[in-house]
Amino acid sequence: MDTRYLFVLIPVFFVGIWAGVTVLLAFLSGWTVLARSYRGALASVAGSVSMGSAIMSRFGLPVSYKHILNVAVGAEGVELSVFPLFALASPRLLIPWSDVTECRNYRALGMFERFSFRPARCDVKIALAGSAARMLTEELAGENPMRPALASA
Repeated sequence: MDTRYLFVLIPVFFVGIWAGVTVLLAFLSGWTVLARSYRGALASVAGSVSMGSAIMSRFGLPVSYKHILNVAVGAEGVELSVFPLFALASPRLLIPWSDVTECRNYRALGMFERFSFRPARCDVKIALAGSAARMLTEELAGENPMRPALASA
């Protein structure tokens, strides 16, 4: 085999594997199901966290979005987006406050802040970590009747 073709085949193979794994993770995490109901963006952003972390699970299999998730909150709800390099099959999501259910604030191992919730129209659990968890906890701690109730553990 001529080695000149390897200079073309190796990058094409790498991009194909990258795209396949990215699409598979979007499916396993439930992002593709969420996109059917919640595709959108906030009109005005009250607070945001770039390069945040979360764990999403649809089939009980957790998929980690460690330091690639952008989280924003506004009057309409919670916006989630993925760093563009990993965003294949993962469009920007806008989950309205009225659909944010089963909210829970807790600390993993007594140290790491977590905030978990489920969107009402999909059976996907989203557990935000670190500064993104803190931001949503503070947002829900306010006295706004449009926001869901927060349960602490």
